[in-house]
Amino acid sequence: MKQLLAFVLSIMLSTGLIAAPAQGANSKSSKKTPAVTAAEVQALREQMAAQQQQLKDQQQQIEELKRDLHHRDDVGQQAQQQLQQVQAAAAEAQSKASVVEVETNRDRESVAKLSSDMADVKTTLTNTAATIQEDQKHKTPAVEPGFGKIKFDGLLQAWAVAGGEGVTNTFRLRRTELKFSGQITPRASWTITIDPAKALSLNSTTTPINGTSVLTSASVNQASRILQDAYITLGYIPHVRLDFGQTKIPLSLEGFQSSAKLDTVERALFMSDKGRGGSFGDIRDFGVMISGPLTRVVDYQVGLFNGSGEHQNESATFDQKSVIGRVVVKPFRGFQVGGSGALGYGITNSTTRPRRDRLGAEIMYTRGPLTLKSEWMEGKDGEVLRQGYYAHIGYKIRGRIEPIFRLDAFDPDVSKDTSKSDVLERDYLAGFNYYITEHNWKVQLNYGRKTFARDLVSGQNVVLMNLQTSW
Repeated sequence: MKQLLAFVLSIMLSTGLIAAPAQGANSKSSKKTPAVTAAEVQALREQMAAQQQQLKDQQQQIEELKRDLHHRDDVGQQAQQQLQQVQAAAAEAQSKASVVEVETNRDRESVAKLSSDMADVKTTLTNTAATIQEDQKHKTPAVEPGFGKIKFDGLLQAWAVAGGEGVTNTFRLRRTELKFSGQITPRASWTITIDPAKALSLNSTTTPINGTSVLTSASVNQASRILQDAYITLGYIPHVRLDFGQTKIPLSLEGFQSSAKLDTVERALFMSDKGRGGSFGDIRDFGVMISGPLTRVVDYQVGLFNGSGEHQNESATFDQKSVIGRVVVKPFRGFQVGGSGALGYGITNSTTRPRRDRLGAEIMYTRGPLTLKSEWMEGKDGEVLRQGYYAHIGYKIRGRIEPIFRLDAFDPDVSKDTSKSDVLERDYLAGFNYYITEHNWKVQLNYGRKTFARDLVSGQNVVLMNLQTSW
């Protein structure tokens, strides 16, 4: 402001608006002051306004400089804090690096010790291998195949049976199957299976004399001999397998299934109740069979055999042969549906040479732990029509325990229900499978309630336990 007033006074003196004081002490008079024009006043105002605007601009510049100084102070403080944080992190990293270096030195010492131990083990193994090779030079192998490769598989099933009236409590060896197979060439192999646990039985015929049945002949039941399978397999045609010899006939889903992989202790009645004509699966005969995939979703087995399972371990007595086959369709994963049948030979009303025909249907669905399956089968032995079916459900819990339930029925003669030998039987089965190591080591426990049509035979309660190992 003082600068502004000094500036105004200088202008007024220069323009004559204010007179300068007179020279000398005795000068008392003054000159007349000249008049100020409006233009000069306007110019003075504009100069004052310009000076004020310059002052404002300078003040704004000063404020901006102050703000810039404050901002720089804040940035400097932040930079100082970041620098302190970086220094702290560097100190912590240095500390960790020291710890890692100590641990690394320890690991190096451990690795060095482990390398020394491994060298000692390698030396020991080398010496042991040399000793074994030296021993083998002076020993003959315990089993030495004459030609090709030999594989040994087996199945051992130990049973415990208990029940009410009509059931004998007992322990027994149900199966002791020993399977030997070998490869002669990549396209030719062989298989032999025996079961020493099978009980030898007799076929006998009687004739009534004076009201008393008298034995007229007796012979060994060849099917009860220990020889199960004996066949040669050829694979010279792509996607076609040819089996020639004694083998399981392709009849029924569960009948063609391995005994080691059964879902219950015993197969369905129409295959296991052989004393009443239940021979619609799990039987063998001599012949030739081809099998393989027809398409990506269709599999087949078909063969020409001496009979429908009645000629195991014996030669045919007639020229005619039985045609037996099975077809399975698998439209999507886990589901299959199929059928099987046998066209036998013989005479319908003959007792010595009865015609044996079979026809069946099957369905199975597996998804994760769930298993659903069912079969229906009927067969004609001469004039006797037999029928059987079952429905099965199983569900695995945690991959080891599988509760199961099954309805199983078999009618040895659909035309009559007069005695135990021909009456319709229905079994209600419940239990579980405990898979210790899948089918290689498992325990099965089944409880069955046997019922008979028209109450011709009293119902029975049966408990079956199977302890199994297979390899």
